[in-house]
Amino acid sequence: MHVRSFGLSRPLLFLAVVVWVAAHGNVSTQTADQGPLTLTVMDAPGTLKPGGVALISVASTLDLTELTGEAAGRPVRFWTATPREWNGLVGVNLESAPGPVPLMIQGKTASGLTGTTRVSLLVERYRFETRRLQVDPRLANPPPEELARIKEEARVMAEAFAIVTPQRYWRGPFDAPVAGTATSSFGRLTITNGKPAGRHQGADFRAATGTPVKAPNAGRVVVAQNLYFAGNTVIIDHGLGVFSLLAHLSRIDVTPGATLARGDLVGESGATGRVTGPHLHWAVRFGDMTVDPIALMSALATQH
Repeated sequence: MHVRSFGLSRPLLFLAVVVWVAAHGNVSTQTADQGPLTLTVMDAPGTLKPGGVALISVASTLDLTELTGEAAGRPVRFWTATPREWNGLVGVNLESAPGPVPLMIQGKTASGLTGTTRVSLLVERYRFETRRLQVDPRLANPPPEELARIKEEARVMAEAFAIVTPQRYWRGPFDAPVAGTATSSFGRLTITNGKPAGRHQGADFRAATGTPVKAPNAGRVVVAQNLYFAGNTVIIDHGLGVFSLLAHLSRIDVTPGATLARGDLVGESGATGRVTGPHLHWAVRFGDMTVDPIALMSALATQH
């Protein structure tokens, strides 16, 4: 099995985030009848940039009942291909400072034997592009009477993203929710009505109002409602802490609790919320971290 890492195409101004994996300090546990337990990260990722995603494959010399990991204080969740072959997704935080990011991986057998390996992700500086938008002043600077609503919606989304479903609902690759190419660079700094409004934390797709929007992969709907900034929004829990957020819909065709397969209809694209025209905004979260949806699609492109 192989480790793949992907990011968006290079913008004009950037320094690539180089991910260098150098497995070291493997810890092996041995008994007379079982032999050593050794974990090996297969191959090395290529280059990543902030918000990028790497698929990590780990081989074990013994059958494992559990494999866990942690990178920069965030959990890395693995799933089994076989009892001795496990896969996991590692994301690079959009706000990561240049320098090494440690990744620790630990496996455990049914009899309680443990093995550990450590690798290093080396993150270099990346310079993002800037875009300028003009929107309804009420959306750029919400009036006081809307602040309570905005605060409540932020709480609802934070609670949804904080719940980690231990099952992995998704299988195989992730598909774009609508046909076409992303039109807005993940991580691009946005200047809204002349003021910095943060970095773009998703991928935008050209989609005329009424274009069918489909689930990128299997999952369970956890939010389906109109939000002040994102407009009509659907959040899908794909399991293992992976979420999709689909925003600015003209119509929502699902309800919270609904289970979806890849390609199931979620709603129709539109121009609700803080927008300059009809399009689909797709964001992907690994728990509290936003990653590039295009990088996730690429990282899992050959999965089955």
